Amino acid sequence: MWRVSTDPAPATSTPLEPAGARLGRRGFLGLAGAGGLLGLAGGLGTAPAAAHAETGSLRFVVLTDTHADVDVPTNLDNLRRVFTAVEAEQPAFVLNCGDITEYGAVSEYDAYRATVPDTLWPLLQHVPGNHEARWDPTAGAAYRAVFGPPSFSFTAGGPERGGLHVVGLDPTQVLQEPGLFGPDLLRWLADDLAAVPAGTPSLLFLHYPLGGRNLYVNDTEALLKTIEPFDVRGVFAGHVHREEVTRFNGLTQVTGRATKGNPVYYRVERVEDATGPVLRVARVEVAPDGSTRATAYAVIPLADPAADLGPLRPRVRADGDRFTLTVPALRGVQEVGARIYPQGVFGGTDDTPPTPLRRRGRGLFSGELAAGALPAGTHRVQVQARAADGRLWETTVPVERGGQEDLPVLWSHRVGGRVQGALALVGDLVVAASSSGAVEALRPTADGPHPVWRRRLGPVYRGPAPSADQSTLLVPSADAALHALDAATGEERWRADLGVPVLSAPLVAEVDGAETVLIAAGPTLFCLDPGGRVRWQAPVPVMSAGRVACDGELVVVGAGDGRAYAHDARTGERRWSFDTTTRTTAYTRLIYGPWDDTVELLPDGGVLVSTVAAAIALDRRTGVERWRRAGSHVYTPSLLLGDDALLVVDERGLAALLDPADGTVRWTLATAPRAFNAGPVLSEDGRTAWLVGVAGLLTEIDLTTGTATRRRQLFTANTFSTPVRVGELLLVGAQDGSVHAVDLG
Repeated sequence: MWRVSTDPAPATSTPLEPAGARLGRRGFLGLAGAGGLLGLAGGLGTAPAAAHAETGSLRFVVLTDTHADVDVPTNLDNLRRVFTAVEAEQPAFVLNCGDITEYGAVSEYDAYRATVPDTLWPLLQHVPGNHEARWDPTAGAAYRAVFGPPSFSFTAGGPERGGLHVVGLDPTQVLQEPGLFGPDLLRWLADDLAAVPAGTPSLLFLHYPLGGRNLYVNDTEALLKTIEPFDVRGVFAGHVHREEVTRFNGLTQVTGRATKGNPVYYRVERVEDATGPVLRVARVEVAPDGSTRATAYAVIPLADPAADLGPLRPRVRADGDRFTLTVPALRGVQEVGARIYPQGVFGGTDDTPPTPLRRRGRGLFSGELAAGALPAGTHRVQVQARAADGRLWETTVPVERGGQEDLPVLWSHRVGGRVQGALALVGDLVVAASSSGAVEALRPTADGPHPVWRRRLGPVYRGPAPSADQSTLLVPSADAALHALDAATGEERWRADLGVPVLSAPLVAEVDGAETVLIAAGPTLFCLDPGGRVRWQAPVPVMSAGRVACDGELVVVGAGDGRAYAHDARTGERRWSFDTTTRTTAYTRLIYGPWDDTVELLPDGGVLVSTVAAAIALDRRTGVERWRRAGSHVYTPSLLLGDDALLVVDERGLAALLDPADGTVRWTLATAPRAFNAGPVLSEDGRTAWLVGVAGLLTEIDLTTGTATRRRQLFTANTFSTPVRVGELLLVGAQDGSVHAVDLG
């Protein structure tokens, strides 16, 4: 095991974004139907009331993973019982560590609000979990309308009672599972902590647990470095649905059981013990009759920790087939271990034990890690120091393995935000769009990106698409519009206001000889003419975040209710639907359906629709199933190679070459450990496909022999962006906000 040690009123509010953010143009409230979200905002932004001021103590409550689901009334009953008990505690405030709902539906927010007593509601402080972000067609707008800014801070109590600074952090990513803090959020956090008065300890609460075996947030090391100079003493987190207490880097992290299905919460009291001020945490279980039973669970010291363990400043050097480490150690360090960061683990945990380093003198440890199995490129090494009393300090450092002779990354160009959608190739330009709203056109060569133009829109989470003549670029944005930009200059030609965030990829098709733009936004499929005027629109139950397919006669779309739908391309009339799942609740039909599928036309009148359970070939005219292949193929786009070969890749990185007529498998092979949203790209001669896994691993697939070679670890960021190839350059977008150029020659 990766060793762990187990063992008054807010006065300020400093949100990352303007407080009181609400649903935008046309309200987005139409997503809920009449009454949705109405009445929920009462009390938002109200400072939690002081409690127990007469005794000089501070008491608050923490709970997590409430997962409100309108289809599971027993869980809602549990929540009512829990919140009734919490109200009786008279807490100063209540922290909910996220996964408030099952999938972020407005009806679930309504149901959650109905479980909370009116007098308690103003005291609740929330951060979102992945279940609020993963399937949210409003890109966070519905959440902000109910709960306000997702990252914020406040100070509870005063100096006379021992103040406590509380920071809520939101590292969730729109339409994605794992977390990422990113430089903007960390800059805000550093500024916020720098303003905390001396002597006031800080407490973080967020959804994902941090450190050690927890790899849910890809840039955890950046957070730990950010808070290192400050008096951060505790972290409350959820996500894992179990209790864990870990002590590392001078702080104590506490995770809790899911309140979903378990009527439990955590009472936290600031008290003085023999060591100084502490937060004493008790688990409180609520019986069916409403009675409670409290059990001591954890203690979070608030005093300054001993300065004898960290920070660590290890030195790591690549030396052939091994990494050589030298770790200067402080006097409190008893042992040091290290391991290669498991880059292929995506939003999960890893219990690979660290390799012990040798003590060389009083203040130095050294050792080696085997690296021969790693591809060339950028890797990370985790280093952990342990004191005799079990305290830990960990740090993560990058290291470059191998030379630049094998598929080197020639340059990286920062766009900003997160380049989450596919890159677009428009003539000789490569266009990247990011969550910051930046859209940038490059004319890339081996010696540099050569920017041509840059424009700022609302946040973009799916890739742009060019018009048939390559003169116009269509950009979907969370600002509730599809933007048409001049491909040569970036100037806006037109804007189609669709009323809700546009979180799917546009498709340009020909219908009756006329260019047609097809795009899903929220619960609606839109058909636009080349000037952005609506020809027709049709309902898409719940949402669709992938891309439709169109053969000029029919439009096929994967929806959030577990079905695929075919519409008449001329009128929008529904022709057929196909049920992809046997699940029965709204939540399970969404997550097991084709909600994020890039639908693919197949030869001989077929169409491929995929889910997390299977890739399913349907007859385009009738919607009747032809064949299916098991596996989670909903995320990574397939690649049709002529009339007789189809390359599919599931989320585990297993690639297969199929006959599109009947699904016969020619070969299968393992590529990257995980693959999400970033599809394969053909080489210039058509004999090779290049695939970038979600963790930045570039794999070369020989389409003739069915063999794969892991060529280079391009970066340590995640990527969900399908690359483009320009000659012998492969351009790859990533969540680090950059476009990276790889020399395939």
